[in-house]
This record gives sequence, C-alpha cells and structure tokens, in this order.
Amino acid sequence: MKKFIIAITSMLIMIFFTQCGSAQFDKEAPFTIHRAYYQDWFGGQPGSKGTLVTVEISRAAESIVFDSIFFNGKIKRLDKTVSDSKQLLLGNFPTTTLSDKNIIMHSDPKEEMANKISEPILNYSFELAGNECVISYIIKKRKRYYKVENLKKEKSIYYP
Repeated sequence: MKKFIIAITSMLIMIFFTQCGSAQFDKEAPFTIHRAYYQDWFGGQPGSKGTLVTVEISRAAESIVFDSIFFNGKIKRLDKTVSDSKQLLLGNFPTTTLSDKNIIMHSDPKEEMANKISEPILNYSFELAGNECVISYIIKKRKRYYKVENLKKEKSIYYP
C-alpha cells in the first residue's frame, strides 16, 4: 500500500511540473509583431562588439509594461523607441572582449573598493534556439512571457 501511495504522489507531482513547464509562454501576444531580427555590431575599439535584437511591433496598449528580453543565454532590460505608428523593442547584448584595465589588486581590501562590480550571470529555464528570443512584459501586475521565433539575421553594423 505504501508503494502505491508513493507511485500516485510521484505521478501527481510529475503532472503538475509538466503542466507548469508547458504553460510558461503566452500563446498569443497582446501586441502585433511586424518584424523581428538581430544583428551583430562592431565598435571602433578592438574587442568592442555585441548583438542588437530588434522587435518591431504595432503600438501596444498603455497597460503593457515591457520588461526584459532573453537571447542567447543572456537577459537584458528592454529599451523602447516609439514612432508614429510603431514601437521598437531593443535589446543590446554587448560581448566586449576587452579586459578591464583599471582593476585594483591590493593586499588591503579597502584599496579594491573602486573596482567595478561585474554583471551577474542570470540563468533562466527557457530553451531557445539561436534565432529565438523571449520578451517579458507586465500586465495587471503579472509578469508574462512571449517567445519570438524565427528572428532574421541582418547585416552587421560597423561603427567608426
């Protein structure tokens, strides 16, 4: 009888977690996506580079607050640009390879207080292909997620 109860409990837990995992994305976004693409960019300094993800949408309702974008294992705060009839949601993912030349290493920890704190690496449970991103937004104080598939790769941007 004990094995039967353990088996039933295990099955219920598995069903619960399976349903939670499949329900993490909204099936339909409360905004219309017209175009979604990403492009690599290269700065004027050696090692200065990154990827810019752009999602062009029609004007979204004022009640939607755009929060973050998830792309290639990284999370960034979304920037929003508004024009007459559309909005651009932008996520800039710098991958600069320059080392920070101003790191202070000293036996006295007080001397090292001027060092910049490195950006934390945030993990998320989304499994995304290289041409997919997830947009998080807030409606009625509830965080929602929408997966954008088939991002197009555009020409790279070269800055002087």
